[in-house]
Amino acid sequence: MSEFESTRNTRTIVIAIVVIAIVAVGGIAGFLLLGGGGPTTTTDGEGDSITILTRHDVAIQSVFEPEFLASDYAQENSITDIVWKTPSAEFWDDLIDGGEIDVCWGGGPTIFDQLMRDDRLSPLTSPLMQTALARVNDTIAGANMKRNNSAGDPVWVAAAISSFGFTVNNAFLDDYDLPTPRKWTDLANATYGSLLPTIPTIAMGNAPDTTSNTRIYEIMTQALGWDQGWINMARMAGSANIYLGSVETQAASENGQVGVSMSIDFYGYLTQSKNPDCEYILPEGQSIVNGDPIAIAHNSPNPQHAEAFLDWVLTPYGQSLWLDDNILRMPVMREAFDQPLGQQQPKLYSTFNQTAKTTGIEFNDTLSLIINTAFVSYFEAVFTDSHTQLVDCWQTIVDAYYGGHIDKTELDYYAGLMGTPVTIEDPDSGLDRKFTAEYAIEINNDMIYDSVYAANLQSLWTTAAKAQYNDVRSQVLALLP
Repeated sequence: MSEFESTRNTRTIVIAIVVIAIVAVGGIAGFLLLGGGGPTTTTDGEGDSITILTRHDVAIQSVFEPEFLASDYAQENSITDIVWKTPSAEFWDDLIDGGEIDVCWGGGPTIFDQLMRDDRLSPLTSPLMQTALARVNDTIAGANMKRNNSAGDPVWVAAAISSFGFTVNNAFLDDYDLPTPRKWTDLANATYGSLLPTIPTIAMGNAPDTTSNTRIYEIMTQALGWDQGWINMARMAGSANIYLGSVETQAASENGQVGVSMSIDFYGYLTQSKNPDCEYILPEGQSIVNGDPIAIAHNSPNPQHAEAFLDWVLTPYGQSLWLDDNILRMPVMREAFDQPLGQQQPKLYSTFNQTAKTTGIEFNDTLSLIINTAFVSYFEAVFTDSHTQLVDCWQTIVDAYYGGHIDKTELDYYAGLMGTPVTIEDPDSGLDRKFTAEYAIEINNDMIYDSVYAANLQSLWTTAAKAQYNDVRSQVLALLP
């Protein structure tokens, strides 16, 4: 037997007291729309500013803002402030349509492909933009670093690159005699559910709340096949706690609450630098490299400043700022490592070269775009909103396996029944529809533009998932003496 299949003779039972603090904050949507959370300075009306809509956190803002404001362009044009807007993705369209956004920056290709689809990005066709884009390779590790609209004009370019994997806490794994996973399929093994119900071993982010974790889940459905990807995730989620954001998900392994967290690469590097027990792992042959975009809003009030900022980010010096100890992200340009900051990061330079040579899966960005709303809603319905029933079902299967009542083939069979995408009666057509990729494509636009339909679907998926988990659990319980 492999280390993943060896039977546990004993179980560690830990009584944990979990204190959950729920802080209700009134008017949060208004706060987000006003762009709270960034290092924005208050000015007295003198000088100019640019407004950046971003998913980047305060650490990135705090490094890039003072450096840009000290640049020749900012000094010569009296730019004294960057206004950061940091809402979740559903508010981006409204902010851009309001005519107050200059630059859109960070958050992954799917958000930017949606903005491109809806004509909210400006073509990057000026001589300055052509020069800036020429500094960036068209592809890295097989992934596109630029995207053209239907007219053939570039509308976004990668400002950094990312890979997707998981961070392990080796101390946690050692303490509970758990093996170190190397692939997504390893994490579906029953051994990671063997400490249930007391100790979840994996941290996963709720898909609607984290674009990076969503990309991980998309990778699984594309690398393993649609049904098998969802089955793999169901087994993982059964062994996991689900967190409302990528930061919280990452912190769980960094703080030793779990043994494995879903991670975008730079979160993994930061965790490694903070906690020597932690290690970022890129799944073998089961990941991709992404370009993380920067673009200009189609109705930017300061298009010249916006172009200047994008151009500056794509200079070797601007790129080197990703290598600040408080960020540790991969630049899109190798020349960043020729700069003083880059020369201080030889390990990251080695990792950059390895990442650039990565042979990952052939990822379909178009499919990601045209199913995204349905995909994240389904994830939340069947894993987050049905988590109690999922854990109960998975624990029953795992206990039956380690108790010698079912074998490995039977474990996989019942786990397959548990995780296979559910079937519901579509509220519009009245037909029974399984959640296939084709069905996701069919309903995606309706879910975007019809909130009642979307809510009905999510509720039906949740109800169906709970029933499916309870049914499979009952089947396994019937096998026990």
